[in-house]
Amino acid sequence: MKIVFTESSLSSFEDFHDSDWLKQVAQLVKGTEIEGLFEEFAAHWLGSARAFILPWLLANGVYDGINSIVPLPTSPQDVWNGYLKITGFHAALWKLSEGMYCSIYYAYENLLVNLLQKIKGKEIRVTDRDFTKLMIEVYGDKFANKTWNSNFISVSREIRNCIVHNGGMVSNRLLEMKPRPHIEKENVIISASDTRILYNKLKPVVYETFGESIKILQQKAG
Repeated sequence: MKIVFTESSLSSFEDFHDSDWLKQVAQLVKGTEIEGLFEEFAAHWLGSARAFILPWLLANGVYDGINSIVPLPTSPQDVWNGYLKITGFHAALWKLSEGMYCSIYYAYENLLVNLLQKIKGKEIRVTDRDFTKLMIEVYGDKFANKTWNSNFISVSREIRNCIVHNGGMVSNRLLEMKPRPHIEKENVIISASDTRILYNKLKPVVYETFGESIKILQQKAG
């Protein structure tokens, strides 16, 4: 049986998009060979962040619209609590959290593939048997571990695979990994907070990966 999980606080769906950080990355890659790859990646992350806050915008928009005409003795959280009484709203929040988690992770994974393709000059797929070997070959063992094989990123990748390819049910592989996500009755439970954590933990890794890729490409160019 599928488990639908949503967080009760409106603040769980507040905006996590970091425009200042994105500007820093844009400045880092400006005028380089990978500026276009950054623009593609940034569009995916921006779109995911904007979709994520739709429930928050809804509750606040309804509250502000009424409060501007008739002052309310309540708060946006009270409006939110009203929506939480609707079963379908819970389902929407559940899938939104899951969907944006997968979207944010996939954009990161796609970025790594695109950067490797740019550096190696050939088509590469994340499903290639030698993908990890290529990561180590290009970035070195230590950096590849940070960007691809770390516990957090490995778990995030397996969570995404469980949701996309296993109907949201936990895999045996995920059960053996740490830090393990919340699992209930064999369902992988992803909350809005998990999505926020994923975004914030990947940010510094993304920045470092762009920086390292620029160095490698400059060295290749001589």
